[in-house]
Amino acid sequence: MKNEIFLLNFLLWSFVSAFGQADNIPSIQGARGLAVFEITDIPPSTPREGHGENAEKYGYRIPSLLVSNKGTTIAFVERRLGLHDHAQNDIVLKRSTDGGKTWGPEIVVFEDGMNSINDPLTVQLTDGRIMLMFARFPYGRHARNSGWIKMAELGYDDPAVNVLTYTMFSNDDGLTWSKPVDITKSVKPAHWLNSNTPGAMIQLEKGPHKGRIIASLWGTVPIKSEDKVERSWEIISAWSDDLGETWQRSKPLVDPESGFPNECQIVEAANGDLVIVSRNQSGEPKRKKAFSQDGGKSWTKLKTDPSLPSVACMGSIIKGPKKKDGSWDLYASFPSKSGRKNGQIAVSTDFGQSFQIKKIVTGPFAYSASQISSDGKRLELLYEADEYETVRFLSIPLKELN
Repeated sequence: MKNEIFLLNFLLWSFVSAFGQADNIPSIQGARGLAVFEITDIPPSTPREGHGENAEKYGYRIPSLLVSNKGTTIAFVERRLGLHDHAQNDIVLKRSTDGGKTWGPEIVVFEDGMNSINDPLTVQLTDGRIMLMFARFPYGRHARNSGWIKMAELGYDDPAVNVLTYTMFSNDDGLTWSKPVDITKSVKPAHWLNSNTPGAMIQLEKGPHKGRIIASLWGTVPIKSEDKVERSWEIISAWSDDLGETWQRSKPLVDPESGFPNECQIVEAANGDLVIVSRNQSGEPKRKKAFSQDGGKSWTKLKTDPSLPSVACMGSIIKGPKKKDGSWDLYASFPSKSGRKNGQIAVSTDFGQSFQIKKIVTGPFAYSASQISSDGKRLELLYEADEYETVRFLSIPLKELN
């Protein structure tokens, strides 16, 4: 009998590892999520210049989510003149004071004319301030050649051709924001075009580096071959021990497997490890993962995780509420391995070593960001839906994910 049970468990594990999920995983329709941002008409008074001069609609993409210490749920996105990655994007937000049931007006956090402001990355610090990090792509420049838009250039000092990284702060729960500060030289290796990622930063809660702010960032590495320039990707961690005033960075993580790490997120496990989970660009339909035991300075080699099946796409990973023994689980969200659809909510109870998929958010599902509700009872999920026409919000009771 024991051998039969062992064989059954082994076959089930093999099935989940191979196909990413079992058929009996509970699901919820993604369309049930409340629409927080939707494609909408651009006001006639809005300047429309350059390649945005014929745009008719604002598009919204690239979510970041934060639940503040005042209980406010804050949703950040890029607002675009259309849906191109570099459509003179602005960073905007909406706030909810009732757990996501209703949302206030759109607030512009930062805009820079025809330049593109990309990848909102947020965290609330122990001093109460909310910090935002983002990338500024100069008009007509991208991390790749894309039609008339040309690849940016290496460097730090020419805002017309270099991609720059900035931080901003809010002292009033996201209502108003400080002027941006350029931190590019501290967080971008010299051989990278850009250094950014959307989603969430963290501030460490325990251990010798308690209070450290850490962001995981991706960069494009241009590779010249004959008469053209190709590209690959790397990721690093960047940290600040003085509440965002100064920054240091790790060396690029080593990746011996196929594919490349790209948009990534970082989380603190209850045993003190840091875990990076990354999009896998041009590799297997599984997410890449690495660990650090020294506060983000050094990392294990990246490996694909068979318990995180996913198409190449940004995803989220966060820590859950504290349990009675002081530990916490980890929660991840990401699309299925068959495309940007059927979002998967996965839980790790072993410090990020493995994950179990607990819920499927059916329908179109691309980039996502998540946080724990202020009462510690729900997973709050902000995700791109409806073929990028809507950014929706779901609140899922944690008891459904046990």
